[in-house]
Parts: sequence; structure tokens; C-alpha cells
Amino acid sequence: MKHNILLALAVIPALCLMLAPDAAAEKADRKEKIKINAVDGDADAGKGFYRLEKSVVITQGTLKLTADRGTAQTTPDDNYNAVLTGKPVCFRQRTDNGDWAQGVSDRVDYDSGKGIVELFGNAVLFIAEDQTVANYIIYNTQTSKYEARESKERKSEGKGVSFVLQPREKDETVTDAKPADGAAKAAPNPVTKKSNVKSATPPKRNEPAFSRCA
Repeated sequence: MKHNILLALAVIPALCLMLAPDAAAEKADRKEKIKINAVDGDADAGKGFYRLEKSVVITQGTLKLTADRGTAQTTPDDNYNAVLTGKPVCFRQRTDNGDWAQGVSDRVDYDSGKGIVELFGNAVLFIAEDQTVANYIIYNTQTSKYEARESKERKSEGKGVSFVLQPREKDETVTDAKPADGAAKAAPNPVTKKSNVKSATPPKRNEPAFSRCA
């Protein structure tokens, strides 16, 4: 029988560094157009600055950020930095192996050049089915590394962080059936069942907040 693994750190200000196996963000996203939509807003084209209000959605390939309001600042190297707030802000992006990274929090800072996502306040992050809960989570989409702690400055104390780690599904290898008695033995013909099929849409979560960036 399979069991979930729950790891909780709840006394001291927590700092944990995790590495999700083969979960770097999909490289094809970096070649896609950046699309920014909102009900209201204004822009300074010369400075590359955008103020966004109501139903803010930023997409680039499988990357999607959804918020109530925020700002976006383009950079000389054709990237951008976004600061988004809402109840909640939602983030998701498919990884190269077909899994999805999905996160929600009260605020999200995103640096597209570095692939850094920072989740502030009531943060929840899923990498595939592994769950992390903390007040602050920083996730590097390019390396798949992430940290969880009570605050960015490591100063506050509180309920700490928690991780729920699902069992890893291994590829199954199936060989041909054994020949009947007296028959010549044929060389085995292994067939590997691949589990990294890329899903076009992220998995649905029980938390309603994740529906904002489905």
C-alpha cells in the first residue's frame, strides 16, 4: 500500500532547499510571446512599464500568472519583472518532463530572465504531486530548486513549513511471456511504459484558488 510522506517543521524559522527531480520548466516557453491582459491599466512604452488592474493575466507558453492587480517592467534583454497581488495570485507552468508546477499566494514576484518565482503570504506550491506550504516560497523554474521559510528575510517566527511528498512512480518494464516447454527460447523483448507524457492542462486541485490559473 502506498502512503504519503508528511514532513513538518513548525517550531523554528524554517529554511528548506528542495530539488524536484527532472522538473525544470519547459524550455519552449522562453521562445513564446509574452501576453499581458487586464481589464484596466496604463503603460509608459518608453520605460516599458505597465500598471495592471482587475483580472490580470500574463502568459508565455505554458506559463500563466493570474492576479487582481500588479505591475510589469520590461528589461533591455526582452524579459520582464512582474509584481502581482490578489486573493490569491496564481502561478502555473509545465515542466520539461510533463509535470506541472502550480502555486498560489497573496503576492507573486516573477523575474522571467532568471526564471524566479517568489510567493509571499499563505503560499502553496505543487511540483507534480509534491506539496509545499509556507509563508514564503522561492522557486527557480530553470533549475527546479525551491526554498520554503517563514519570511524572505528569515526574521519572523511562526508555523514553519510543511512538505507532503508523494511516492515516485517508476517506469515499468514488461518482457515477453515465457515460451512453452520444449520451445526455443527467444531473446526478451522489453517494453518500457513511459510515464512522462506531457499533459496539455494542469491537474485540478481540491483548493479552489488553483482554478484561477487552470
